Amino acid sequence: MNASRCLMRFSAMLLVVIAAAGCTGLSARVDRGALAEVPNEELLVLFDAENGVYIARDEADLASRNLQDARTALAKARAYRETIAERRTSGATIDSVPVLDLLGQWNDARIAMREAEVELRDLELATSDTRLWAARARYELEKARLVKDKNPAVGKDLELKDFEAQATAWQARESEAAAKVAEKTAVVVAARARYFELSRQLQQQSGGAYGGPWADLLD
Repeated sequence: MNASRCLMRFSAMLLVVIAAAGCTGLSARVDRGALAEVPNEELLVLFDAENGVYIARDEADLASRNLQDARTALAKARAYRETIAERRTSGATIDSVPVLDLLGQWNDARIAMREAEVELRDLELATSDTRLWAARARYELEKARLVKDKNPAVGKDLELKDFEAQATAWQARESEAAAKVAEKTAVVVAARARYFELSRQLQQQSGGAYGGPWADLLD
């Protein structure tokens, strides 16, 4: 084996090892520089996998914002307890004991709903990291396949089974995370159903003074 071929073999191995060392989430990566010899038209096959990474990043950002919004809504619902206590001494005709008792039940249901939403958003944020790594693992697999096929001088030393196993492992984690989110989503749906039912009752009992769709905006 001549020196240039040895150098090529070493470079291919280095592309994977160095990339893996710099990123604890993936053990097998292909430096994008290995795609330099691949014709541009062939790179189109990476579009879906690369786009998947961008989508996962956007979802992580959205999950972070949703969590903050959920926490704000929960804090507002908890603070409304003081408003209910003040209503009990207001003397207003609408603030009868039955109405205020139902208002308290309604707000308790709202708090329970908001707490469930915070737990869901927190879980979505935690699992967004898993989705991102799964998307990256699929992207690395597609890069490895492309390099091995279109840049054989470098790709011949790549072990596709390592990339395939990595993508499969992250896919399993992603599926597990999705199942947990689905389970927590069911809890939120049930909490919302309870809240909406009490909202309907409260609107009817108070003649529309409380429990309307604008309630969270006015609190």
